[in-house]
Amino acid sequence: MRLYIVDDAAVMRAAIGHVASSLGHAVVGEAASLEDALVGLAEIAVDAVLVDGRLPTGVRKAIRRVEGENSLISGLQVLCRAAPDARIIVIAALDETTLVARACAAGAAGALLRPVSRSGLSAALAVVRGDSTDANT
Repeated sequence: MRLYIVDDAAVMRAAIGHVASSLGHAVVGEAASLEDALVGLAEIAVDAVLVDGRLPTGVRKAIRRVEGENSLISGLQVLCRAAPDARIIVIAALDETTLVARACAAGAAGALLRPVSRSGLSAALAVVRGDSTDANT
């Protein structure tokens, strides 16, 4: 599966990439911001976009520039339009159930819960493949 990772923390992008590679997936792009992700996704086809549910305020600035809105949910909607053939997976903490629910209502396929593990990433990507209906693993 071809993955694109959006997280402002380089260490998180590297960790997710390592886990994804160990599962046989290819990380074909990554970005530290939504704005960079929109540029990257315009140039490359992906199966899934894994996006940090808590990106910093720079994301809100990029959303305003692209959509005239100021929320992460709007950012997810922008990502869905930028990569219409990809499924969006939100990276969230276990206690961020409201964030995950709002993200899924905005078009995300599900969530990858922190700390990122092989089994967690495998379960989240199973949704992208259509192997499961429960993305919140």
